[in-house]
Amino acid sequence: MLRAACLALAIAAGNLVVAGCTTTGQPALGGFGGSGQHTVAFDSIDGPPEQLFRKLVTQLGEEASTHHVITVSHESAAQYRIRGYVAAHVQGKKTTITWVWYVFTADREVAVRLAGEVPGAPSERAWAAADDAVVARMARDGISQLAAFLASPGEAPSRQFPPREEASPVASATTDTERSLAFLPPSRP
Repeated sequence: MLRAACLALAIAAGNLVVAGCTTTGQPALGGFGGSGQHTVAFDSIDGPPEQLFRKLVTQLGEEASTHHVITVSHESAAQYRIRGYVAAHVQGKKTTITWVWYVFTADREVAVRLAGEVPGAPSERAWAAADDAVVARMARDGISQLAAFLASPGEAPSRQFPPREEASPVASATTDTERSLAFLPPSRP
């Protein structure tokens, strides 16, 4: 819940900054509104530690602004809602940061699954491989794919999922260090 609230605040703050930087009097993101624009709310992004999560939220806000993707708070009504997952995949001495976004319609039907992988920076620790350049690329790739989908949403969704339950962070571990996924819960103050 804290993650979703932080994400919503960061995106809203980014939208306010952009809105304050226009000379036409209209908010930049709102200026593209009208019948053809779609609104998007990020409900959650699970997997990364808190510090990485915050960096990702900031980058997503910047990329959404750049690509004219209209984002709203997770508490607001939106035409599309996103649940995201991020993992650090360690294989030998190489780390790959993998992300997946499930984009749902307002009726909770899966509209599209967006995904990508970014090679991590050199590091002996999985999440340390997600440096600023990796986070920026994840956000850029994700929002680019999302913007392309929003430009032509395509076919009708095929599956329906129940509403998101209040979930506690899950940590998983494995003894197989050659092929492990690092899912870490955010640190709680």
